[in-house]
Amino acid sequence: MKSGAFFPNRPLPTLYAMSADDIPLYFDMDDLTEKQKADQFEQNQLMAMLQVSLLSISKPEDYVGMFEAFTESPWRDFLVRHHQLMSQVGVPMVPLEHTLYAPMDTFYETLAADLPPVELVTFLMMSRSNEVIHKDQGAIDQMLKLNSKFHFAENAPTFGIPVPDTIVATQPLANNELAELFFAKHENQIIVKMTGQPGARNVKTVNSVSEAAEFLKDYRDEDPVLVQQRLPLDQYVEWTIDLLLTDTSIEVDNVRRILVAEGLWIGNHIPAEMPLTTEQQATLINVGEYVRSHGIGTSVGENIGIDFFIGPDEEIVVTEINPRWTAGLFPSEALKRTNRDVRDAVAYFELVHHDQYSDFLDFISELLPGESTRDYSIFPLGFSPFKLEIEGTPHVYCWLIIMGDFPAYRNDARDLLGAGSLPNGNLIPL
Repeated sequence: MKSGAFFPNRPLPTLYAMSADDIPLYFDMDDLTEKQKADQFEQNQLMAMLQVSLLSISKPEDYVGMFEAFTESPWRDFLVRHHQLMSQVGVPMVPLEHTLYAPMDTFYETLAADLPPVELVTFLMMSRSNEVIHKDQGAIDQMLKLNSKFHFAENAPTFGIPVPDTIVATQPLANNELAELFFAKHENQIIVKMTGQPGARNVKTVNSVSEAAEFLKDYRDEDPVLVQQRLPLDQYVEWTIDLLLTDTSIEVDNVRRILVAEGLWIGNHIPAEMPLTTEQQATLINVGEYVRSHGIGTSVGENIGIDFFIGPDEEIVVTEINPRWTAGLFPSEALKRTNRDVRDAVAYFELVHHDQYSDFLDFISELLPGESTRDYSIFPLGFSPFKLEIEGTPHVYCWLIIMGDFPAYRNDARDLLGAGSLPNGNLIPL
């Protein structure tokens, strides 16, 4: 049995076992800060949606590990309904009989105690958290380097990869000559980054050293700080790409524009047509070569995510690599399997009042890909079995793909759900 962050839907029978692996890779889980504890739980709330989505982008002979909370009421009924809707679209589904349930806190240990008859175990990423299954310290050491923002910023330029001007500074930043000179050099247009979670949860745009110091109060004093030139968003557009990397080839799988609201990643705009020129693709393929030079790439095939900007002269500037599954890979894979016409799509996280979620699924059931008669269709990619309280009202976190006219979907959904609905959809800049 082989373990890794293998690309979706490999021919061999596979167990997909995915939990929040970023913080466990770098930190002692028994000695987390309060922010790290909150980040870890929030990330697992999102991971639950990814677990549901795996049912629709895998094979019927595969297995999917899921949090035990999915077996409880009303989440079990919602899971069955999601499975029915995704099946109705016509995609080959992992049967619910092939779902394996485990507590969030002992997710991998529980799965390891009774592994199904598979040849591959696919993780979100190789980490200390899932070492109980893969037992590969070398893979952990490899990930500590390649998944590090610091390692990439320091080493990418030597491989000819265009990156923003960057320094690694020690705390405190106040009265730190290196940091203060860097802020002055870039007229205080700075972004600071810390080791930790994906989705911009440890990234902050700042306009002064003092503002950066305020952000760093939630981190340990000994933690290093990545201080980076901030690219002007009126000139640069942020994108992400997934590469299928093997020991003999590198292929572009999908390209997505990143959608951010209030400083956090909430989804992707996925164009129907390839938005990159041949030259731009070559620049990003070279990033794949950089990753392969560090030992990533097997005959099975692994995923590499790259965050980058396209500038005013169509130039590529790379900010980060992720030798793992990216959140955008899931909807991109689902779109390959749906009755999608040649229209752009938006995949994003939404919050729906718990009491309205059944009605919302009824609404979606009339608008599935291949069946919708409106200017858009909806694929219900996933949901999380943890109520999220907003101003005292419980909400369901769900993951949707909207194909076609997003503003029309937004208007129709608001008509159904009422005032104050779609807190994330209202922020999508479309």
